[in-house]
Amino acid sequence: MLQIEGVHKRFGARVLLKDAWAHLRPATRVGLVGPNGAGKTTLMRMILGEEFPDQGTIRKRPRLRIGYLAQELEPLTGKTVLGATHRDQYPEHEAKRILSGLGFSEPDFGRPVETLSGGYRMRVALAHLLLSNPDVLMLDEPTNHLDKPTQSWFEQFLLHSGMAILVISHDTAFLDRIATHIWEIRHHAIRECRGNYSKFLEWRKAQDAHLEAAAKRQSKEIARVQTFIDRFRYQANKASQVQSRIKQLEKVKRIELARDPKRVRFKFPEPPASGRQVFELRGIAKSYGSTVVYTSLDLSVERGQRVALVGENGAGKSTLLKMLAGVLPYEKGERIVGHGVTLHYFAQHQAETLNPEHTVLDSLVEVSKQAEMNFLRGIAGAFLFSGPDQKKPIKALSGGERNRVALARMLVEPANTLLLDEPTNHLDPASVDVLTDALTAFPGTIVFISHDPVFLARVATRIVEIEDGKARDFLGDYEYFLWKKAQEFGSIKERSEELRTPKTSKGKAMPAGARVSTPPAGSTRSSGAERRDLAKSQARIEKQVARLEQEIAELEARVKTRDQELADPVLYQDFARWHELHQEQDRWKKDLDVLTSRWGDLSHQLEEIKRKLV
Repeated sequence: MLQIEGVHKRFGARVLLKDAWAHLRPATRVGLVGPNGAGKTTLMRMILGEEFPDQGTIRKRPRLRIGYLAQELEPLTGKTVLGATHRDQYPEHEAKRILSGLGFSEPDFGRPVETLSGGYRMRVALAHLLLSNPDVLMLDEPTNHLDKPTQSWFEQFLLHSGMAILVISHDTAFLDRIATHIWEIRHHAIRECRGNYSKFLEWRKAQDAHLEAAAKRQSKEIARVQTFIDRFRYQANKASQVQSRIKQLEKVKRIELARDPKRVRFKFPEPPASGRQVFELRGIAKSYGSTVVYTSLDLSVERGQRVALVGENGAGKSTLLKMLAGVLPYEKGERIVGHGVTLHYFAQHQAETLNPEHTVLDSLVEVSKQAEMNFLRGIAGAFLFSGPDQKKPIKALSGGERNRVALARMLVEPANTLLLDEPTNHLDPASVDVLTDALTAFPGTIVFISHDPVFLARVATRIVEIEDGKARDFLGDYEYFLWKKAQEFGSIKERSEELRTPKTSKGKAMPAGARVSTPPAGSTRSSGAERRDLAKSQARIEKQVARLEQEIAELEARVKTRDQELADPVLYQDFARWHELHQEQDRWKKDLDVLTSRWGDLSHQLEEIKRKLV
């Protein structure tokens, strides 16, 4: 179906692929993995014909239809949700089925696409792609904006589609559920493993151990032969044997153990302090066309708070963050920025903040033209952009590399307020841990959006829930927020019990067997309202449970992998490294306990709600 044959690809002095081979077979689902910037997106662009190999060939079956969902979407304007999904009237029913699976309701079908949040615009593009039913479906980070129910539907669609699939994803649990093969871009080559991501991790560990053992054996043999050569080099009676061994060494193909890329390590600079009041929004109104997001929003943020904005997709979280940053206008109200406030805004979609024509170094210069060039080069190097990589244009970078540039820009000049929209997207787990540590040590103010419950639990000191155009305050961490929500679910349950128990005219519960007269028309409104509350709570808590299940699975996989790493006898020789890895695993286990306890509580509440709705 699709064959990659001896492909070489480089950008300037940077080699991405070197003599890379791979074969995409019909009806296989391949997860494409590797460090940020390894060439995953570039490989997809070469398959599409948007980039070309420097050497080698990519062969495709004649009339092969390829569908591609990129990380960064082209803007869709002038179309409704349904109109952007299909081009003619014949597949309209199927288009509605796919849109419904991706979380759209019937009233959404007529909405203009430009009024949607970034996550829902991506879903429209995904629906259009799925409807086109290509032979090969290529997806670049498709699950970044999908909640658990939508992702479950999407996974089932992929599993039953029969299409060949090539997908880039940092969501290892997603790859575990859908992948039949893994391609890893590592050290400029493509290595293929049959199985899902967990099988791939086991395979890679075994391959690395085998290669390391072979390299050690070879090194010992080379040393033995070299010792013989050095010892008898000048003895005439050993000359023929020495020459024989010299030729033997010349023919040996040395086993090279290449190093994996370094982890990102950074610390936010110490900023000058701001006044006590950092932000205040008064009576803010914001709409996108006929879609009203906020009518009269009030919100204040004080110095030193780490505020997490939570809520369903499309609730208006990114809109609120953009208004706080001053990059999005509003129709009514007032935005007050406190004394001495300096801010950095990290956008969810990097194309909105980074000039695609600028190089990495240009992008840093743009933040501060007064900074010395050596200082800027040092910051770029700290984020793994060294030498020629600093001259790469932003438009040529992967999603993870662009995130690193945006984070690097925050270090050029200290700011006391950080506004972050999904900062962990496209970052591997190790880099997320580093970012988490840096944020918790940051002495300034942070307002951020994240769907990662572990990240939320470790960073947030205050939660603001966005729902129905209102900002509801929870003056505590993420654990407190979940506890308060659980209390509310309990109150709803108690009110439901009261409504289900017949009362006398004096408000006492009626004895068993007592007759209840038929209530007059309209008197069941409160009961109906409670059922709607319960149904709404059920939908919300189901999403929370599903997200927790995914996070628990991912964290359990990380703990299991670390167990295998810590069991390696070679690691015992480096106690400092062993201790560092062990401490990191202990943090993961504590996070796992928190998530598991939270999952149990929410699951119990969900069962109670379901029972009341029967």
